[in-house]
Amino acid sequence: MALILLAVGSLLVVPMLNQSFTNLGYHQSIECRTLTSYSADAGVEYVLCKLYNTPGAYTDNSLQESLTLNDRTVNVTAEYMGGGIYEVTSVASGGGCGSTTIEAYVNLSAGSFTYCVAAKNYLIIKNAQVDSLPDLGEGNIHSNGNIDIEASVVDGDASAVGTISGQEMVTGIVTEGSSEVTFPGDYSGLYKTMAQEGGTYTGDLEFADGTYYLGPLYIDGDLTIWPNTILILEGTIYVTGQIKVMNGRFQGEENICCEGDIDISGGGYGSEIIPIFTSVSGNIRLVGPVIDAVVYAPNGSVSLVNLQLYGAVGGVDVEVKNATVTYAAELHGRQDLPGGELSTISYIYK
Repeated sequence: MALILLAVGSLLVVPMLNQSFTNLGYHQSIECRTLTSYSADAGVEYVLCKLYNTPGAYTDNSLQESLTLNDRTVNVTAEYMGGGIYEVTSVASGGGCGSTTIEAYVNLSAGSFTYCVAAKNYLIIKNAQVDSLPDLGEGNIHSNGNIDIEASVVDGDASAVGTISGQEMVTGIVTEGSSEVTFPGDYSGLYKTMAQEGGTYTGDLEFADGTYYLGPLYIDGDLTIWPNTILILEGTIYVTGQIKVMNGRFQGEENICCEGDIDISGGGYGSEIIPIFTSVSGNIRLVGPVIDAVVYAPNGSVSLVNLQLYGAVGGVDVEVKNATVTYAAELHGRQDLPGGELSTISYIYK
């Protein structure tokens, strides 16, 4: 019996050892490939972070970097394809189990406000109404400085790092001494590239008495719209000078970016998706009657007088006087202020 068991045992040892080594090699291979895939995926997340934090920085020059993650070498690239879309590639190699490549297409677009009206420094609301539709009570306001409310109604919450006067005119929660809100930069670099895709116009551009179609277009000068004029935008507009509208009107769904001042008097912008008005270094002054837009002056002041604005507002100093600002329903649930959104179009492993 002992000799039989010894013989059977010797016959079983070799197959069992072979199976053990096979299982060990299999699990080592799976672990190696998993770490490689995780490294490639981390490379994509790194690129998305770079695109989000520096919008427009990689439109002219592609992003190309090399990282070391999980003892793998990860080479990442991001190439601008036009229309706000980037092709992102992440290749992870090393570890003795080949490489993993991830190709993704992402769309980088400007976001909106989580507040109806927000100011980096000082916020004044006088003889005005701040509200929201269709859900009431979401016309929230914030200032990293002080808020002064006079003869107005704010149908929402109010928060300020400093003080808030006229608190009785706020229907929601009033918070003084709140934390500062971080205002990200603008998307001027991306807007510039998107506008240049439609060509460049050098000099001041004027439109008068009629209906015109424009965009995408990079205007190296001023843009002026005279009375009785409708300008239908078909692409992003970037203006190096200033924009002045006198009893004229924009229509469309495109963003407008201007390095100088934006002054709209007696005109407006009709749109269904709430585009972005950005003044990179100047001020924004809007005087009625109706404008559908997110208005942002990251380095200047915003003045709204005698108008109805459907969207959101942000700037260094903001004044709302004899006006109604309604937080747009299309912006509900978007928590970025007023940075950007990255939406993934496709995500492929190779």
